[in-house]
Amino acid sequence: MVDNQEPKVVVEGLSIRFRLSYDKAFTTAGRMRQMAKRVIRSNPPELFTALEDVSLAAESGDIIGLIGPNGSGKTTFLRAVSGIYRPDAGTVAVSGRLSTLLSLGTGFDNNLSGHDNILLSGLLIGMQPAEIESRVPEIVAFAGVEEFIDVPMKYYSSGMISRLSFAIVLSMEPDVVLIDEVFSVGDLAFKKKSEAAMHDMLSRASIQLIVTHDLSLVRDHCNRAVMFRGGRVVEEGDPADVVSSYEKWSADRG
Repeated sequence: MVDNQEPKVVVEGLSIRFRLSYDKAFTTAGRMRQMAKRVIRSNPPELFTALEDVSLAAESGDIIGLIGPNGSGKTTFLRAVSGIYRPDAGTVAVSGRLSTLLSLGTGFDNNLSGHDNILLSGLLIGMQPAEIESRVPEIVAFAGVEEFIDVPMKYYSSGMISRLSFAIVLSMEPDVVLIDEVFSVGDLAFKKKSEAAMHDMLSRASIQLIVTHDLSLVRDHCNRAVMFRGGRVVEEGDPADVVSSYEKWSADRG
């Protein structure tokens, strides 16, 4: 959602559930169970709760570190805020221009050209076509895909997709930025210029939500921290306190 209000993220009572199948179809027993289900079709689907009753509010100036073990719901939470996942319960409201650094290439249509995917990415966050077109040359040059920009993206290498995705995000001047881990993109020269560009973009963003295992980053860079465990928020507050709690919990687990 993009509007003229002060940038804000408000999540209330968010729950996300996924359907699961525990049958291993490559085993005889698994195949028989699947056949029985097709015939009977009376059992409801088994559900996995990825997030349960999660609430969080972020306002202009907030840099929030989201920490917790793998599988605790951090990435699912960011994907729900970005609109990739729809809530099964609760609400997600975002005011301001939103940009995401999640899985690079998420949201691309591989049958469209690189140029058309740039336009699509801009339209999805509320930019005007003329504004997007004015940024195409710098995006293409930054990604180094000048010779391929009118080619369908299904012919791009994974490196080209990553560089173009990264370049698009960095050009968008967002109010709210969602970051899932720190990832490497391209060769050493590209990494160097992309790091500088990302720091510049983040310095202008009003709100940052960052999923990371780098606890020193959370302590030094964030003004708030949130710890996830088992799909729930178990602690929120001062980064030093939350990180300390997480370190103690991790140590106790052995």
